[in-house]
Amino acid sequence: MERVSLLGKQNPTLTLTLAGALALFVFLVDSFGHYATAIMVLYSIVVMLAATVLSSRGTLLVAVACIGATVIGHLIGHLDEETFSSLARATIACFSIVATTALTLRIQADSVRLAQQVRELNRTHEALNRSTAELAHATRVTMLGELAASIAHEVSQPLAAITTHGEAGLRWLRRETPNLDEACHAFESMTSNARRSSEIIRRIRALARKSETVFAPLDINGIIVETIDLLDREVKKHGAVVKMDLTPGELTVTGDRVQLQQVLINLAVNGLQAMSSIHDRPRELRLHTRVEEGRRAVVAVEDSGIGIAPEVASRLFVAFFTTKAEGMGMGLSICRSIVEGHGGSISCVSPPQRGARMQIELPIA
Repeated sequence: MERVSLLGKQNPTLTLTLAGALALFVFLVDSFGHYATAIMVLYSIVVMLAATVLSSRGTLLVAVACIGATVIGHLIGHLDEETFSSLARATIACFSIVATTALTLRIQADSVRLAQQVRELNRTHEALNRSTAELAHATRVTMLGELAASIAHEVSQPLAAITTHGEAGLRWLRRETPNLDEACHAFESMTSNARRSSEIIRRIRALARKSETVFAPLDINGIIVETIDLLDREVKKHGAVVKMDLTPGELTVTGDRVQLQQVLINLAVNGLQAMSSIHDRPRELRLHTRVEEGRRAVVAVEDSGIGIAPEVASRLFVAFFTTKAEGMGMGLSICRSIVEGHGGSISCVSPPQRGARMQIELPIA
């Protein structure tokens, strides 16, 4: 629970009123009460209260006023006393006010420096987030360039289907006795493929667009299916087979659709490339989802490739570390930044059988 203070900068009027009332009370008691107590040291509390609201200059003025009130109170109420006890009490009170003021000003100065450091840290954090987002966008664009053939194939399929169904529909209409049912069926297929083509283009544009991160509830199972559809050509090029074992129904997490899809594409492409040199067993890319402890969604991308050595696995997510001859070593590092930015974690696990398993854990929405 957040603690809310009734004093200080959150309520400066009340704080100053309380400080003024306490100062007046001390002055009246000291001047006209004739008590043999050092009640003037309570001026130190007045200084501390004022320091929570006023600047250093204002705190100094309050301290000077309190010292002046101590002197005046001594002159009014204790000047005729024969002993020096009243003078000693007034002197102790003045020293107390001076010491309290010095400590308070030191604390104020430290607070100002700390606040400035926090602001600089926040600015640095924001700049780092912007740089990470820009780097992630550049990586997405590069990745789309590498998948250009797959994307072209994915878009050309519904376009070719539109042409085929359109021609078939026209033939049904041009018959001596037009078959309207078959023609309508052909045109409905055209509409369906047009929507599919539009959806593919929308997904590609979303990946290529440079936009702000938008967190929203989304179905991670649906994103996996979309990702595999987009990589269909890439899967066939590597002679691989995709096997999906997804949690029944929707598995909802809160995140940015584009960024999470970027992570899945990166992991899937890495898995396909890891199996390119395998010839003695099937090339299988397996994707699993499950719920762990009712709080976290686990996504596993597993291949049947050569696996990852333990010494390599420990450095896999370090920036600029790569096992590929032409790699930059940024893909998995960006994946880790994205996943951690979603409150999750990513790790590399060596399964009992051959290959490698990349595992993502995300909080369930």
